[in-house]
Amino acid sequence: MKIAVIGLGYVGLPLLLKLSQLNFDVLGIDINNEKIQKLQKGILPFAKEEPFLLDYFKKEHKKGKISFASDFKGLSVRDLIFVCVDTPIVGKLPNYQSLTSALKSIAPNLKIGSIVIIESTIAPKTSTNLVIPILEKHSKLKINRDFFVAAVPERIRPNHIFEQLTTLPRVIGVSDKKISNVLKKIYSKITSGKINITDLTTTETVKTVENSFRDVNIAFANEVAIACEELGVNVWEVKDLVNKSPFHHMHEPGAGVGGHCIPKDPWLLASAVKKHQLELIETARKINDNMPYHVFTLIKKTFEEKNIKVKNANIAILGYSYVGNSDDTRNSPTEVLTKILEEKKIKYKIYDPLVKEYSNKSLYDIAKDADALVLMVGHDVFKNINYKKLYKIMRNKIIVDGRNFISANMVNKLGFVYKCIGNTSR
Repeated sequence: MKIAVIGLGYVGLPLLLKLSQLNFDVLGIDINNEKIQKLQKGILPFAKEEPFLLDYFKKEHKKGKISFASDFKGLSVRDLIFVCVDTPIVGKLPNYQSLTSALKSIAPNLKIGSIVIIESTIAPKTSTNLVIPILEKHSKLKINRDFFVAAVPERIRPNHIFEQLTTLPRVIGVSDKKISNVLKKIYSKITSGKINITDLTTTETVKTVENSFRDVNIAFANEVAIACEELGVNVWEVKDLVNKSPFHHMHEPGAGVGGHCIPKDPWLLASAVKKHQLELIETARKINDNMPYHVFTLIKKTFEEKNIKVKNANIAILGYSYVGNSDDTRNSPTEVLTKILEEKKIKYKIYDPLVKEYSNKSLYDIAKDADALVLMVGHDVFKNINYKKLYKIMRNKIIVDGRNFISANMVNKLGFVYKCIGNTSR
């Protein structure tokens, strides 16, 4: 069986490597020529800190079982075609430009009997209303007679890609039950998790609901954190004590929700529901999107307490990726914070050792003469910060912690003013 993977990003490339490890003949396609050229040369173009990714890539590239291309001609001999392109939102609506383009390029090259598997996350009914019609129109073939479609949304996140790819259960939606067995066999090789077969729309709904569920729970934690600031209690202690009660699992609050899934998938779900407004889900999105603004509010309030003029301040920001120990900057909360600072004409510098653009200076370079140190991402490397040195070089000794990452007792003893989301009483 010959396989192709379309879209070689955080989802597609790891999937391609796993399929190669299973000794399948795999073709990787991406329209980014620069990326393809690097992959052909054995150069990993992104996510170099992701566990196992670089090592697996080097081994599979050396084996010669994988090939790369920026055109779609090689699909004519492929039995399975995995589609892993980005499906972002614009405003609150899905943007399927990449998906539509990929489908139009796939269609003329479809092999009779092939299966197109959408691993990208899409709104409910997208397979039925968009994917299948485009493939039929541009291939002049008939669904469930000449070719088949499956929806198998990915379930991975940075720092855990291969762990989750190979262990989590998968939900497979099929256009026809006759392809269930072949897909179950393939995915049973990919993951040790349970495989569940259902219809296309149910599968699409499951993926958007599971990330909407997380978003709502994070929003609850963020709203409780803001309440705790007013009440003068520590939300992190509250969370720990709440979770000691059976059947409770309060999530962690934080400086914002980023990445490729959670900020997007609730809107994908909402976009598919035409007769009912999903008020809880939309409110959760609003709360989580507001958290970088809340970080700015903490900065501003702390400056006011210390009689520091905000417009004359220098801010040192730690972390630009959306999650700790990753270089993935998609939907970065730090990007939102920097836009707020720019609108207010407040000076800032960023240090993130994992993001190339912000790694050329040291933490101590950006912190020199800063009025506040703002932690937005909890990279492990930040555990080694010399706070005594920071105290000496900062103009004003203020720390705003967006992730409950820094020891409040430790920096308070050194003389810092410390504020954390959900814990501002110190």
